Amino acid sequence: MKVLTIIASTTLFILTSIMISYSASQFVEIKKPFVSIYEYLDPKSEILIQAAKNDHFELIYEGTAWYQVKVKDKVGWVEKSAGTVVTNPGYTFFSIPLGTLFFFLLLLIATITGASFLIYKQKTAEL
Repeated sequence: MKVLTIIASTTLFILTSIMISYSASQFVEIKKPFVSIYEYLDPKSEILIQAAKNDHFELIYEGTAWYQVKVKDKVGWVEKSAGTVVTNPGYTFFSIPLGTLFFFLLLLIATITGASFLIYKQKTAEL
């Protein structure tokens, strides 16, 4: 019973931490079909990645004509006309929105904990 409670509380803590960290950040959502993200603030510099429509990148700095974004473990630049700043990137896990997944796991953990408590209570009453 204690092991189940520890697992449930640890899972809940981790999921809450993930949700808080994602909600505190701002992201650039790409609006054009294909956009180049450059290594430097120069369209002639090396292209780090070709972004597609609806891709999200963490916003580091917003200039007058460019966004500085985080691309994996590097920092790159994308034209401001290529995307917009959003606070909710719509992250998914196996195509399930994280908010829905979080709520489902919370209900699952509560159900398992409740059922385990009832089984434990029934077994101790039989003794």
